[in-house]
Amino acid sequence: MQQHPRVEVRPMQTFRISLSDGERKFHTAIQAPDPASARIKAAYFFDISKWRILSVSLSGASAAAA
Repeated sequence: MQQHPRVEVRPMQTFRISLSDGERKFHTAIQAPDPASARIKAAYFFDISKWRILSVSLSGASAAAA
């Protein structure tokens, strides 16, 4: 019988992502288990040749619980 590696399940959190194209700034929310995953998701959804990710931070209730 083959053993499978143990997978750690982490709860999803809501992160506030701030982006800028040099002239405009905007914020959006992305759910991910950690800040690195949130940054990866933001890079996937937004054209990073046009938009720069300024910051990734816990948002709202996620920040209060941390």
